[in-house]
Amino acid sequence: MMKLAVSLVMVAAFILLPIAAFGGIRDEKPNLIGGELGGKALIYSLSYERYFFNRVGIGVGAMGFAVSEGGVGLFPIYLSLIPLGDRHGLYISAGADYANASNWDEVSGTWLGIYSIGYQYQSYSGFFVRPTINMIYKGDGYIVLPGVAIGGSF
Repeated sequence: MMKLAVSLVMVAAFILLPIAAFGGIRDEKPNLIGGELGGKALIYSLSYERYFFNRVGIGVGAMGFAVSEGGVGLFPIYLSLIPLGDRHGLYISAGADYANASNWDEVSGTWLGIYSIGYQYQSYSGFFVRPTINMIYKGDGYIVLPGVAIGGSF
């Protein structure tokens, strides 16, 4: 079921690709750097997104912390789509989290699916904020988490 949902988002991104021909704020400031609480990497993450078209981009992120026996890291990789709006818009993304953890064999080297939907505001000066609802899943199990990303664009 989750694989179907992610597949539908990816298909929608490519169907809506012709809309990307219209200019907008992401043509002028296609790079986004920010931090996210909750969201794609569960607790927090630092991320970079690049919009290759006004409405379609890719992003990567990183989250890590130390524990007494080593460390834990999550690394989201995702496709972003803003099908509606310019400064104010609907935000949809799909991708995967790579999990790595020393001394935690159940998690280390695991891929988790990510699906997000939310709202994005991106000002002409470069500031952006993006509250989202995120579903992170593996197999039939999943969790739903809120998230909020804040950062700048250039």
